[in-house]
Amino acid sequence: MSGFGYRIASGVEVLPGGAALLTEENVLVVADMHLGVEAALEYEGLSIPRVQTKKIEEYMAKTVREVSPSKVVVAGDLKHNFSRNLVQEWEDVRRFIRALSGKIPLEVTKGNHDNYLASILQEHRIPLRSEVTVSGVRILHGHSGRLEDQMTVMGHIHPSLRLKDSIGASIKDRCFLFDRTRRVLILPAQSLVAYGTDVISQSCADKMSPLLADGGLSDFVPIMFSQDRPLRFPKVGILRGTRKAV
Repeated sequence: MSGFGYRIASGVEVLPGGAALLTEENVLVVADMHLGVEAALEYEGLSIPRVQTKKIEEYMAKTVREVSPSKVVVAGDLKHNFSRNLVQEWEDVRRFIRALSGKIPLEVTKGNHDNYLASILQEHRIPLRSEVTVSGVRILHGHSGRLEDQMTVMGHIHPSLRLKDSIGASIKDRCFLFDRTRRVLILPAQSLVAYGTDVISQSCADKMSPLLADGGLSDFVPIMFSQDRPLRFPKVGILRGTRKAV
């Protein structure tokens, strides 16, 4: 482990808070910010404080200070609403871009929530790509396509684990998932609202991405951080078997 990240493969580190670092070119990768999700929920009758964008900005600013990346890549779902661009999404995406503007180049890959994102990005002359390759590492959202024979970093799944103590109390927290054989790293969601899918109890997560059609999540190792220290768990398949036994 380096001073800030935890090395999972050659040239790839995972960082506290959910980002990954491609160390050969020092590129920071994040996924699933779902900016504007609070406004989308308000249209459905649920009102929550609009604090997510501020928290994401604080995390990005801290991480950028720590690693001084040469570029930032968003692996899909920068915004939330499927059917249009809400006013809050325009404002939040602009704020996110301006925080990096003139300092660090930004690239964005298209997620399944990003149907109308291109019209916001074009204001800043940022293209919306289907995928990006950095030092031989493929970066994409993961809602479409198929797995190829190269290291892949993706989002889309929003992986998390629900941990229980001896008296039955539980807590759910975001995690990375890494399959060394298939060379796939799944990033946790940056969104505080669209927080996560418990990959142990919700086996439907196996079918969320066509890239994982062969084998699902069983061979993925969950990785969390506790006080900036990495915690590696047994494979998802083993954890599922343990839960069934209990």
